[in-house]
Amino acid sequence: MTLSGRTAAIAGVGAIVVLVAGVWGYRASTTRPPGATVREPFFPTVSAAGDPLRGAFEYRVPCGDCFALKLSLILYHNADTKAPSTYLMSRVHVGKGDDRTVNEGRWSIERGIQGYPDAVVYRLDANAPAEFKSFWAINENLLLVLDQYGNPRVGTGGVGFLLNRTY
Repeated sequence: MTLSGRTAAIAGVGAIVVLVAGVWGYRASTTRPPGATVREPFFPTVSAAGDPLRGAFEYRVPCGDCFALKLSLILYHNADTKAPSTYLMSRVHVGKGDDRTVNEGRWSIERGIQGYPDAVVYRLDANAPAEFKSFWAINENLLLVLDQYGNPRVGTGGVGFLLNRTY
């Protein structure tokens, strides 16, 4: 290899190293900006009775008199038996005061909805709003809000009724 060929190869490798370092540095700097803090969840990870968090689910669902309703469902379970214990439900009317309303109570697990006899359904007690008492646990990460007849609720083009695990 000639001197100019060697110089070109070294320059090429150097350019790749600089490029990779630049991309790595960019990723590191955009992952968490300097001075940023990690926001703790609005809910405790252990209930007042000492039960651990089973899951936190959130999404923006349709709202009749606001931009969207930010719905959060926090589920706790018994540490020993894993049986359902308590829940917290939070609703924020986005664009209409943005105040948080919280309901709490007990929840249970049932089986079956129309057309899906093996479906796992999370039922909330009478403390929950009527339109948010039943959730189809599609898997460990997704909950679909059911109507009062046990049917999946239908969203709009911008918002829906499928809650995602966030914690």
